[in-house]
Amino acid sequence: MALSFAMSTEPTNSPLHELHEQREAFFLPYGDESGVSMVVETFGDLDMEYAALRKGCVIFDENHMGTLEISGSERLAFLNNMLTAKVDDLKPGTSCWSFWLNRKGRIDADLRVSESRDRMLVRVDRHLARKTAESLDAFLFSEDVEIKDVSEQVHRIAVHGPTANQLIAKAFDIDLELDPLRNLTTDWNEHPVLIERDDLCGEPGFCLCVEQEQATSLYKHLLNIADSNSQLKARPSGWMAINTARIESGHPQFNLDFGDSNLPVESGIIDQRVHFSKGCYLGQEVVARMHARGACARTVVAIRIENEQITQEQTEIHQPTTGSQVFEIGKETETPVGIVTSSTISPMLGAIPICFAMVKSSHAAANTELIISAEGAMVTGTVQDQLSFWSKASSGGATAR
Repeated sequence: MALSFAMSTEPTNSPLHELHEQREAFFLPYGDESGVSMVVETFGDLDMEYAALRKGCVIFDENHMGTLEISGSERLAFLNNMLTAKVDDLKPGTSCWSFWLNRKGRIDADLRVSESRDRMLVRVDRHLARKTAESLDAFLFSEDVEIKDVSEQVHRIAVHGPTANQLIAKAFDIDLELDPLRNLTTDWNEHPVLIERDDLCGEPGFCLCVEQEQATSLYKHLLNIADSNSQLKARPSGWMAINTARIESGHPQFNLDFGDSNLPVESGIIDQRVHFSKGCYLGQEVVARMHARGACARTVVAIRIENEQITQEQTEIHQPTTGSQVFEIGKETETPVGIVTSSTISPMLGAIPICFAMVKSSHAAANTELIISAEGAMVTGTVQDQLSFWSKASSGGATAR
């Protein structure tokens, strides 16, 4: 996670922070000068956390994510005029992804919108929640819509992995058959819990949105089920395992791989966030113009670095890190053509470095070879034809891409 903040900033601790400390978690700060959230980095055994994610499931405290609650009979029509996604026909139990843009067409926030019968809950970066609520509210005139930042009232816990649905089904004593971009509302201790499907890591993934006062008891309940059901191969995890899996699975993240200086077309995921024929919304003219031209100045790409690999004989390799510069081959002393935004060593690809990078469009074509600075050395990487490095085949096997 990228971070720049004033050292005097008082961090926001999760309601689960004490439990994490008891398990000797390592923490990392996420945020900026406006605020910092402490997120679990790892519980000390990254290899086991990653293995659980791929073979069982992991329980992850999403302390860095906030929530908006939007209610009122005209909420769908209002948001359809504001957001890049088509939401006016969103049915209860369904979710979608969308960008919230400013008038210049730049991305102000990345949102996951989940509709229920009486309200809509929106997942957003915790440090953008209040700003997003206020900026949306500024466009209200007489519509029957109310927008609240409820990030201090609800908390988010994610469960990722092949046995995630089994863990959650046991936790709530329900039959859990939830397709991607679907949601349901159940209860915990007679309090509502929203369960959203989100396969961030290329495995079945679920986000639980629970009232903050109930977060600790629910988290303990999930851990107890994990401890008493060894066949689930479940355990708590920090961000590092999640981050490795989400890069392998091809999911760039707002405020990590692209941000508020970028247009949707530069994000690499415009097709997942923008509906091109739904009509007007804030920033739509800029988006439509760039889309019609089929051009942009830069874009997120996925890069494989094949000539660096951890083996029994070679345990030290050169891995690009966030901020590493990307150059055209033969022009390493000239102006860089891009910058690495996220990187990891990929277990699913034989322990080679992989990364996302924001590069000039002139160097973004598939199979383009680029030179990347990496821990004092220069390594060669190849641009992929898609963002996903790895996925599970429909038969249940693994497919490297």
